[in-house]
Amino acid sequence: MKSQLLDEKYGFVSEKDKAFIIAFNDAMVSAGYENNGIQPYVVFGKYKIEYFKPGTKTKKYIARVYFREDEIVLRLYFSDIDKHRTYIENAPDFIKKPFVDESHRCKMPDCKGMITNGKCRYRKTYTISGTSYIKCAEQSFMYYNMDVKNAESYTKPLVAFYPIKNVVGNSHSRNKAK
Repeated sequence: MKSQLLDEKYGFVSEKDKAFIIAFNDAMVSAGYENNGIQPYVVFGKYKIEYFKPGTKTKKYIARVYFREDEIVLRLYFSDIDKHRTYIENAPDFIKKPFVDESHRCKMPDCKGMITNGKCRYRKTYTISGTSYIKCAEQSFMYYNMDVKNAESYTKPLVAFYPIKNVVGNSHSRNKAK
């Protein structure tokens, strides 16, 4: 990742953000997750890095880093939040914030998202510390202004939500055997 970020086309990314990207990438790879490097993108930024579990037939992205003109954004994806309630309740405030703040509240029935039979694909409902939340997962769980010293902390909820199974033949198992 470090060598890829040296390319002049990423010159708009601040040194602080590059340091975070490298540290986060190192933590994700150490945890056993994979990515396809920096790819062009158009929706949430000019470029992106997508992270996924190895050894799956279809890639389910669990984290993305978006490269915008003036910042990077870390987006984490979560399912079954209630199942991991205790983890989130005990997480550092900077991890917990997008779960409990007012951002990205569900806008039903005014939502223009993926509604099928009156049900939204992006709706996330869960309870944290006794409070119920209904959020739009299309925009939720984004982190801004990350500090490099916390890079590994952003991987910890992913490990809790999406643990790597030691499946024979996946790259994580091969790396552990060496």
